[in-house]
Amino acid sequence: MKILICDDKKDNAQKTAQEIGSHGEVKLLADRELEETLTSFLSYVSTVLDGRESAGNKSVDSFDGFDGFDVLIVDNNLTELKLGGARLTAEAIIGYLRAFTDTPYIISLNKNPHVDFDLRFLFGDYQSLADLALNTRHLSNRRLWDGKSEGDFAPWYWPRIAGASARRRKQVEFNAENFDRPVWEALGFPPEAENYLSLRAKSRFLSTGKNMWEVSFEGFFESSRVLPPAEINTLMKLAKKQNEFARKAIFQVSAYEIDRWLRRDILGTQDVLIDLPHLLAQMPFLLGENANKLDRWNRVLTSQGPPYGLDEKLFEEHLIPARFELDMWVPGPCFWWPSLKSSDALTKRFFDDEGDWSNAVFCEDISHFVSVTQKENPPLEIEAEIEGSWIRRHIAFNQELSYSPRSRIIGSAS
Repeated sequence: MKILICDDKKDNAQKTAQEIGSHGEVKLLADRELEETLTSFLSYVSTVLDGRESAGNKSVDSFDGFDGFDVLIVDNNLTELKLGGARLTAEAIIGYLRAFTDTPYIISLNKNPHVDFDLRFLFGDYQSLADLALNTRHLSNRRLWDGKSEGDFAPWYWPRIAGASARRRKQVEFNAENFDRPVWEALGFPPEAENYLSLRAKSRFLSTGKNMWEVSFEGFFESSRVLPPAEINTLMKLAKKQNEFARKAIFQVSAYEIDRWLRRDILGTQDVLIDLPHLLAQMPFLLGENANKLDRWNRVLTSQGPPYGLDEKLFEEHLIPARFELDMWVPGPCFWWPSLKSSDALTKRFFDDEGDWSNAVFCEDISHFVSVTQKENPPLEIEAEIEGSWIRRHIAFNQELSYSPRSRIIGSAS
């Protein structure tokens, strides 16, 4: 995996590389070199959007300064760069990097250096245009690289970075093939899912000014805030002339927009699509005879293939039909919760089961099931600021890290 670190200070870039260690092939772009590269890159983008035929010594169809990488890590504070204008941050340039380079995954670094885990939306930085907002110290966390958690700090929304980069490339391909289709149809949303969408999730459709069942991937691009409205319009005009530069940019931005909507407004609530750990928290009986063994609960989280440690018969009868098939859009196995919740057979199974289950909760900050009866550091209950039916969640709470805002913590889960 090839990683490019961008920072206005070389020593900071080197520290970032040290945190990553051997998890990737790292290149640094810092100080004056970054300043020069960004200046050329933004000039190139401006030239192409203006419709001119050349950009200095660069052809209009290529700029390799930020290309050829799987992950781009940009420190948020870039004030040492002398590019003119207002104070430069990662958020100010991420949209251009996303649209006009071929690096699929972008991480913003140190945007909120004093917050390790956000208790409001359980998503990280809700406003960031990056795919993931982290602090430098988080980059040494193995969860980001191998996807595993042994009960240490590992927020549920953190992806395995290599897998996220590969999925983004597939998402862009999917967009190119389905660009004119309604998003609702292309992603296979069942009709009943509409009743489970939060107002925030619906608003992403409504912002296009169209019926939610009719909004295409193109509509998500047109209403994007990744780029200024004038540049969104320019790219649309160029794309209609079959300009490949513009088409590529549009597919990349719209892929990000759909991915962000799914992660933040769909998976965040777990009301429409539900992942394995949250599904197990709702229906422990899916473990069958192993429902009273806490280690089997956590084994589900590391299982590599169906039935993911769940009861094989229950998985085949109920979960396979409800499986969300487009794996490039989700970090792990997900299922249509409306279908499962409305199943009479599963409801009957829930009430008929003797309830010999481990008294455990899924902790969002460590991606691990923890017993509520443990004497030392029992899990805490929180009330998240999300629109959905499941706003009460749990955290293990690491005393050495910063959770914000603390007012969201209710008390012990026991």
